[in-house]
Amino acid sequence: MSAVLSRAHFTFEDYLAWEETQTERHEYIGGEVFAMAGGSTVHNTLSGNAYIALRSQTHGTPCRVYMADVKLQVEAADASFYPDVFVTCSAADAERRTVQQDARLIVEVLSPSTEGHDRGDKFAAYRLLPSLQTVLFVAQGQPHVEAFSRNADGSWTLHEASGLDAQLTCIAAERSFIFSLADLYAGVDFSAATAETAAASSGTSA
Repeated sequence: MSAVLSRAHFTFEDYLAWEETQTERHEYIGGEVFAMAGGSTVHNTLSGNAYIALRSQTHGTPCRVYMADVKLQVEAADASFYPDVFVTCSAADAERRTVQQDARLIVEVLSPSTEGHDRGDKFAAYRLLPSLQTVLFVAQGQPHVEAFSRNADGSWTLHEASGLDAQLTCIAAERSFIFSLADLYAGVDFSAATAETAAASSGTSA
């Protein structure tokens, strides 16, 4: 996410109508809209691998997997985001065409320019979703995944996995999702990831 745009205030309905006319994606938080930063090649590869892993594990179920260009509304936070990947299983979401509301599992690939926002305000907003059970944060520069899962009492527990030999099991949508880090990081050139991270940190790349 980058700087807020100049217009003083949007209603959510204003935002939806305005966003339909834009060539770039924008997130909406509390009446303000923010242009989204472009992703790196490594970011794209990791998002695609996460989508493939989740798509294969939801095949034949009521659950659907969306990637990058589908809006997720968090009504309690007066916000709308474009998660890198998310899973929804609700019949109500199946009827919605422009905005989803009932994510069960969300994957965010961390980038230097957006990590603070992803871990901070965005994660806080996500946790207001009654449907949400798991949020995954995926590192770019090394094979490392953090999974925050909601407990029955509403608290959240962190599970982590590191290394290409590791795997992580998450519970969402009343079922287990297994992430093999070898599959999740397939095709990732870590030297390129390091270079892209350095470029992003210096402000030459998103």
